[in-house]
Order: sequence, then C-alpha cells, then structure tokens
Amino acid sequence: VLDFSNLEGILAINEINYHSSDDFNTGDWVELYNNTDELLDISNWIFKDENDSHIFTFSENTILSSGEYIVLCSDTSFFTSFFPNVNNFIGNLGFGFSGNGEQLRLFNSEYELVDFVEYDDSAPWPTQPDGNGPTLELIDPINDNSIAENWTFSNGNGSPGQSNN
Repeated sequence: VLDFSNLEGILAINEINYHSSDDFNTGDWVELYNNTDELLDISNWIFKDENDSHIFTFSENTILSSGEYIVLCSDTSFFTSFFPNVNNFIGNLGFGFSGNGEQLRLFNSEYELVDFVEYDDSAPWPTQPDGNGPTLELIDPINDNSIAENWTFSNGNGSPGQSNN
C-alpha cells in the first residue's frame, strides 16, 4: 500500500487539460513542474491515471532544470496543432483522462509516489475546465495540489510549458 502522507513535492502536477472544448481540442495533457533548486533526472519515472494498466514511462536522459516545466500529451499531433510554439512536451501517453474527474499519479524510478492529484469536475473543484476551453491550473506550484481550493481555471486555453496565469 502506498503512503500518501509523505509526498515530496519535488515534481508537481501543475496544470491539467482533461476535457478540451470542441473548437480547441488539444487532446488531454498534464504539465509537470520541477519544484526544486536542482537538476531533476526523471528517467524511468512513471506517470499513471487511476487505471493501473495506463502507464507512461519517461525515457532515459529526461532531465529538468530547476523551475522547468514539461508537458505530457495524450496525442502530440493534436497538441502541437494548437500549441505550435511549445517545445517542452513529450508523448504519446496512450491514454487520456476522465472528464468526470480521476486520479493522476507520478512515481519515481523506485516506484515511490512523488505526486498525486484526484481532480473532479464539480465543486469545490473549478468546473470551467470541463469542456469549456480553460484548463485546471495550480494557483502556485508550491501549494498542496491535493486540495481543490489550491486550483483555479486558466485564462484562455491554458499555458502549457510555462508558468500558470
């Protein structure tokens, strides 16, 4: 059983696009933020949603600088067609996220839980990201992202790969 009480917060789930609007369908994506003062080697780290068979493993030599963002895309061709100037992304995840809310989990290469968010599309979570265009974004990347009140909705269609609005 994983212990969710000691999350390190070294790499934070910082922005989530889980239900795009019909006219700006980037596919699902999640932005991660290196919340440390160090280079962070995330080679062989694992990202999952709540389905344990949905596994994305970071490739070798995936290193983030302090304060750097990386976007994980369910479909890189959808993503790049709407965000052609964003180049700090990887994919294809091979799975998307539920529009009704779900768990997103990040594990290090030792399979220790690093970050966990269980978002929802109803209050107290912001409801605007559910098919209306905005993304779900953390107000401040040092905030506890497991608490709904620490999240808001983005201006426009989000800010993948850079600081939140």
